[in-house]
Amino acid sequence: MMAEKSEVVVKSNRLVEASYRLNLVEQQIILFAISRSRDEQLGLSPDKPVTIAASDFAQAFGTNETKVYGQLKEAMGDLFDRSVTIYDTDPDTGKDRTVTTRWISDKAYIDGTGRIQLTFAPRVIPYITRLESEFTSYRLEKISGMSSVHAVRLYELLVQYLTIGKRELALANLRESLGLTNEYKAIKDFKKRVLDTAVAQINEYSDIRVSYTQRKTGRTVTHLIFAIKPEPTSVPVKQKLGKLTDAEVAKRARPGESWEAAHARLNQITLALAE
Repeated sequence: MMAEKSEVVVKSNRLVEASYRLNLVEQQIILFAISRSRDEQLGLSPDKPVTIAASDFAQAFGTNETKVYGQLKEAMGDLFDRSVTIYDTDPDTGKDRTVTTRWISDKAYIDGTGRIQLTFAPRVIPYITRLESEFTSYRLEKISGMSSVHAVRLYELLVQYLTIGKRELALANLRESLGLTNEYKAIKDFKKRVLDTAVAQINEYSDIRVSYTQRKTGRTVTHLIFAIKPEPTSVPVKQKLGKLTDAEVAKRARPGESWEAAHARLNQITLALAE
């Protein structure tokens, strides 16, 4: 079952490219919390928790509502100990910087109500709020049918390159992004256990279609080259007249489109319709 609401996930590309490992439910919690905070226009603050109702979560991801609260509590226990490594630029020196931080700074359960709460760590918040032009935006429903956490991560890594149509990833870097530096070391195992399943689920459930080839250095596969295309287009919903708000731009941005490009394109369309 897909989410009925078109909830939008927006992440800085720095966070998309970060190295971390979460299981599927943990990843879903993070993405749902991001989309819910934007949908309700609550904003994110190190002092303000995001509340997730188990019933809403179950509806969004098509899971069993009677069991989901227990699954959320269990996942939150592990999520509290998870870290993410972000590669950015030090603002004072201009040098490359590696930052490792927790995803969340606290967690809470509200027994009897089927609700959990989490507060994003201060270091993470700037990367999931629109503080820079480079971001990746997609609708939560596009990944809600995926059962492979690697499919979700690969989708994020590829969707931002949709307008380019391809992306070449060093195999070592892809392994690091997926948190698999020490697993499935043989390329045939990596493809069978991780890559092929992820590609199949992206093609089945999301709004892009991908395929890949491999490049060797000597006799060793060192790079994967992904071809990325949009799914067949449907008839667009008629735009409302007048200037669009930031929230409307976020919801209607194309996968991988920068904020400025989406803003200019959508407002140009609405102005043309108004004439």
